[in-house]
Amino acid sequence: MTAESTPVVRRMVMFKHGVAYLERGGRCDGPFELSFKRDEMNDILKSLAIWVARGDAKVGAVAFDKPEDPEEALVRRRLALVPGETLESLVSALRGRRIALHAGGARHEGEVLGLQRLEGPHHADRRLLLLRTADESVSLVDLETLRGLELLEPPSRADLAFFVDRSRAATAGESRLVHVDVKGVAEDLRVSYVIPAPTWRVSYRIARSGEETTLMAWAIVHNPADEDLTDIDLTLTTGQPVSFVIDLYNPKNVRRAVVEEQTRAAAPPTRFERAPRAARISPPSMLGRSAAMAPPMAMAFEEGGELDDDTGARDEAASFGAVGGGGMVDAATFENRGELFEYRVAARVSLKRGGSAMVPLFSAKVGSARERLWREGGGPSPDLVLSFENDTGAVLEEGAAVVYDGDVYAGEAMVPYSARDVAVKLAFAKDLGVRCKRDMTSRTVLDKVMLGSSAWVEELRHEVEHSITAESDHAEEVKVVVELPKVAGHELAPEGAQPFEDTLSFRRFAVLVPPRGRGALVVVERWYERRRLGYETLDERRLATWLGERFLDRATHDRLADVLAAYGEARTHETRRHELERQKQSAYAKQGKLAEQLQVLRDGGAEGELRLRYVRELEVEQDRVNACEAEDQRLAVATEEALTRAASLARALSNQS
Repeated sequence: MTAESTPVVRRMVMFKHGVAYLERGGRCDGPFELSFKRDEMNDILKSLAIWVARGDAKVGAVAFDKPEDPEEALVRRRLALVPGETLESLVSALRGRRIALHAGGARHEGEVLGLQRLEGPHHADRRLLLLRTADESVSLVDLETLRGLELLEPPSRADLAFFVDRSRAATAGESRLVHVDVKGVAEDLRVSYVIPAPTWRVSYRIARSGEETTLMAWAIVHNPADEDLTDIDLTLTTGQPVSFVIDLYNPKNVRRAVVEEQTRAAAPPTRFERAPRAARISPPSMLGRSAAMAPPMAMAFEEGGELDDDTGARDEAASFGAVGGGGMVDAATFENRGELFEYRVAARVSLKRGGSAMVPLFSAKVGSARERLWREGGGPSPDLVLSFENDTGAVLEEGAAVVYDGDVYAGEAMVPYSARDVAVKLAFAKDLGVRCKRDMTSRTVLDKVMLGSSAWVEELRHEVEHSITAESDHAEEVKVVVELPKVAGHELAPEGAQPFEDTLSFRRFAVLVPPRGRGALVVVERWYERRRLGYETLDERRLATWLGERFLDRATHDRLADVLAAYGEARTHETRRHELERQKQSAYAKQGKLAEQLQVLRDGGAEGELRLRYVRELEVEQDRVNACEAEDQRLAVATEEALTRAASLARALSNQS
């Protein structure tokens, strides 16, 4: 396994949502290893693809370091060798194993019993290794004379390989190795994968000279790989494909039920019925030829599997051409890929490990205009705005921009995400020589009355008058564009100023301000509200208002008065019924007190006479209750008749209107 057999990164596609697609290519002779960071492994296992573009090699299994702590894995296998005492620790780990030692010019073979320390002359310790030899004797080997050690048993050699592998993983820190098994020679082996990456960003320079503006774009990229990237094809992609993190690296264990064995007698062999011949299905062959793996993003290379070594523009994307900005001609080519838009950097790019770079994308000239745009909430002074059509042929990603006016720094702006051929407005400074303000007055008027079968509807018109004034200290006439927010359901009255342009959320109006003077405009905004109310809520004052403002004629007014009178009669009856109910409750209360007195009075003498009087009072109260109930029944009928008459009059009124 050599570095020459590892395909190198030839292409990188960076996205805006935190991932990068890398594609490797090159000659490969045998297996190779790739190193990734621990937090990249989930994306690697989700996206890794390997295929042979040219050659007869076969791709086998892809092995990778387990997510476990390698130090803990060594402790569990009793292979944690103590630093500074590695030999002693290794001997302890090999107890009971057969080994061969080369010491003192001789070969000693046997099973390890352990290590013995003896105090030598001048207080120097001697370390002796005890071996059980083939003749069942114990041999002592002085480790000072030890020159080599052979592991004679396969488990010992496996433990040593495991120790070396886990020790290498422990010293690698957060790095994880992925081992790709390749058998044979591939003239061109491709490996692609996705890893987490910082989003690429754009920084713009905008230089205005007269009516022409030069727009220059630079991409800021960071190397996401844990290695140097040399002379790679770099593609920067806009858009937002779906991407997510799923934990494929850590093992997922399923909890299983614990089943105990049962004591049972031997069972006879199971017999299976024979299926009819027509129903038999032959098992699929396991010796079929494996399908070729298709590259996920093979557009990175030319047809036929050859890498494109040309550092100029590629055939599959039209060159942007000479657009000004010396040194940035053909800096990148552009290409649509469905919902994605690609900047393909023409020159090959090199990025050091952990390094970053500014990469030129394009320089284009666009027609532009400078405007003053004011929106309430941003202070009294309007923004100075640079406006242009994005006819550069590129999709402009969101990014910071520095604006120069006549080769002088003029301010800074944020370029929004802008598709091709759309208008772009960049606010880069404030015009302190112009001051704007807005005053508002509002009113609500009755606009219409509509009569229904069970209710009347009152339509109200709300109006807000926006008075915008602009004062200028400039010696020449200036135009100020005023933005007013749109409100759902609101419309503009024709008697006010009308916008010259609409956006999704705002209307734009123009105010011409004379030299060192003041300009103004008035915008009237209106909306309607309908209130549905029952006829029982009508009153004489409202009827008089409707008649006075000519929402009703006299005949309709009189019919409505009849409806009002019927509802008034019903309300009068209901009021009287409430009074009767109060009287009934009073009579019931008095009857209760009289009944309590009668329970304690005797029949004869003075108490007998008092009992007779209480009995007569009870009869009087009962007569009151009976009279109230009779009157209540009569009023209930009268109320229902009045409501029926009111509803009938209202329906007739609705049919006539």
